[in-house]
Amino acid sequence: MRFESLDEWLPWLEQLHPLAVELGLERVIQVASDLTINTSLSQVITVAGTNGKGSTLAALQALLSCPHKTLTHPSIGVYSSPHLKHFTERVQVNGQPIEEAYFCQALERVDQARLRCELTLSYFEFTTLAALLIFSEQGLDYILLEVGLGGRLDAVNIIDADIAVITPIDLDHQAWLGDTREAIAIEKAGILRSGQSSVIADLDPPQSLIKQVKALKVEAVWPKQQNDDGHGFFYSTENSGLSWQGKTEGGKCLLQRLPVPQLAAPSWSAALQVALLLNALPSENICRQLLGSVTLAGRLQRISYANRVILLDVAHNSQSVARLADYLANESTSEGEKSARWIGVFAALDDKDIPQMLDLTASQIRKWYLPVLDNCSRARPPTEIAEYLEKLGTNSPVKSIIDAGIGFSVKESLINAIHEGAEGDKIVIFGSFYTVGEALVAIES
Repeated sequence: MRFESLDEWLPWLEQLHPLAVELGLERVIQVASDLTINTSLSQVITVAGTNGKGSTLAALQALLSCPHKTLTHPSIGVYSSPHLKHFTERVQVNGQPIEEAYFCQALERVDQARLRCELTLSYFEFTTLAALLIFSEQGLDYILLEVGLGGRLDAVNIIDADIAVITPIDLDHQAWLGDTREAIAIEKAGILRSGQSSVIADLDPPQSLIKQVKALKVEAVWPKQQNDDGHGFFYSTENSGLSWQGKTEGGKCLLQRLPVPQLAAPSWSAALQVALLLNALPSENICRQLLGSVTLAGRLQRISYANRVILLDVAHNSQSVARLADYLANESTSEGEKSARWIGVFAALDDKDIPQMLDLTASQIRKWYLPVLDNCSRARPPTEIAEYLEKLGTNSPVKSIIDAGIGFSVKESLINAIHEGAEGDKIVIFGSFYTVGEALVAIES
């Protein structure tokens, strides 16, 4: 074996291929064929989109894990990215991360196959093939796959899914996917197949997505307002509860008086519709229990630590940060606070629209810490982020409230925020998976 631990494998994979990202399926398909990866015995659900993919997967995993008419003990493999703390979070079987030794064995087999094919693979392509190889040999009932980047040319797309899900689409990864929602939607629509079932969770889908669905004659279920016949799926969150209606061949399925979910309501709504299409929707009582209990690390995750409320959110683009900003504002309003009591710990990658992310949240955050991320060369320097903040012109002189917080590590920033904040201050950590992941590791330690 080339290596025996992921601490050895992963740095080697990062430098194996000349490009960190090279979209395209030819090399991956060739190596997958050599490995004889076969997922045809499993129901495969592929999830693409900009925001809500991880939450949709978590909701789906919870729903499909429940016994139903045809499966008393469903088995499920889930592939997602990126991870927060440990790489094995990306590959889970029946709710448990894969054992490191098992994954290293799969990486070795991928390495041997790509050598036989005389090819190199990127980090993501290599690890995706290892995950698919593991799933194909497990005899799983369901395989849930999250697209890493785009859709059409993403390594995950070598698998033909039984159901494709497209979550809300926004501007992100423009260097690879395009500068408009219309262009990005075409890339996301690449996971669709002719005649396939799909669930479109975007409440305002780009026209390019609608045209592609029609061209491929995809059997799509849309949010209700996109259907002339009024029989799509929808949800509402009135009176502190959630009502959901799904579309079936015979008409509709209605669930009422559900609790407000811990995960985003659009993600739950899409996941419920997928389970309905698979004839695997649990009872109303079980759905009620799941919506009130299922959480996902780093998604509006609240932790009480050292007498502080700490909120962790991987929001890293305009759409997700806007949702976070609404959450911060609503919490302040519900508690009758006249001014923001949030301390922000923020770091983001260089390809993000950082000025807009700061503009959306600045009114809710009274003090900022701008850390340096460990082992992440793609992060925007904290001094540049501080310059953006200075230009926002908030009520207080921004420079005076961020100077002390520039350039620490995430752990040091968190410690300072805990000990230097005023009584009643709460801490929000956001901007990237790296930022939240480092914070979670710091809290655990």
